[in-house]
Order: sequence, then structure tokens, then C-alpha cells
Amino acid sequence: MKKRFLSILLLVISFKTFFACECPPIQPITEVISKNYNVIFYGIVDSITQSSEKGFNTVFFTIEELYKGNVQQRVRVNFDNSSSCLMSFAKGEQWLIYAIYKNFDVLTVSICGHSRKFFKVAAEDFYQLNAQRTFNEEKDFLETTLKIRSFAKVNQLNEQREQFNPHNIQPEPMNKLWLVCISLIAMIILFFVTRKKTNDD
Repeated sequence: MKKRFLSILLLVISFKTFFACECPPIQPITEVISKNYNVIFYGIVDSITQSSEKGFNTVFFTIEELYKGNVQQRVRVNFDNSSSCLMSFAKGEQWLIYAIYKNFDVLTVSICGHSRKFFKVAAEDFYQLNAQRTFNEEKDFLETTLKIRSFAKVNQLNEQREQFNPHNIQPEPMNKLWLVCISLIAMIILFFVTRKKTNDD
């Protein structure tokens, strides 16, 4: 019975190891590396819900300090919840989030990025190995290097959407008339040119 239990345990461990998420080694965050991210903030998890995008969930944050980006104080971020690189969030957790825009208004985070959670017990903070700073040291670094920014207002975000959304600009009625006339003249000229060429042949 013990042998059977050990065999099953080894099989489970092997399965998890085989499908474990493999992230390339990352350097500690610097001002240069921070340019790879669209939005950087320190925030607290409000809630988690299923995303409309398959394979992702959405976590809602209240931002305490915004270091980079143009977002409102309450922001939603998509994260992987289905692959071996899935992430985990819980209400009330404190995070330093390094996010990128997957689409214009959809922020995403990756387990292979610089995002990290605050641990009350410092010894449990496994992020510190790559970060080479404690959570608070990294927070201080961001405050000093990138500075704390103001949150975006709704009208600013609406202006941004207007700029990036496709526009279907219609010409003025008089311009439309001119375009029709020019098109007709071009068609008549083309008709006579081709007709003359046919007669010559």
C-alpha cells in the first residue's frame, strides 16, 4: 500500500514538474526596464472575477500609488488562470503591479514579469530572490525614480479612446459633389481613350 502511495505521489510530482511554468531569468527592476511596462502601481486587491477573455481572470485593484501610466484609481487587470503560468490573487492583498496593455484598454500581468505580492513574514517573500530588494525597498525605489503620479479622470480616458478608435470621417456635401464630378469626368475620359484605342486596332 505504501509503495502504491509513493508511486502515485512521484507521478503527481513528475506531472507538476513537467508542466511547471518556466520563466526566463529577470533582472531587478531599473528605470530602463520599467520602460517595458505601460502601467506600474502599488495597489490593494478589491475583487477577482472571470474575464470575458478565455483563459484569463480579472483582478480589480484600488491603486494607492501610481508610478507610471494614465489610469483611474480603481483599475482592472487580466491575468492567466488556465496555463501552467497561472497567477493567484486574493482580496486585501498588497501588490506592486507591472502591467502592459494587451489591447488599448485591457491591462495584463504575467507571472514572468516583475509584479510581486507583499508578505507580512519577510522570510516567505520568494520574489526577493530575483528582485534583490524587499517589497518596501522596491516601493521606495519606484517612488524615488518614477515619482508618484495623479490618477486619470474619466474625460481624459474618453479623449484617449477617441484618439485611438478608428474614425470614419465623411467629406462635406460640397466636397462629395466635387468628388462625384471628378469621378464621372475620369470615367468619360477613360471610356473615350479605350474606345479610340479599340478603333485604331
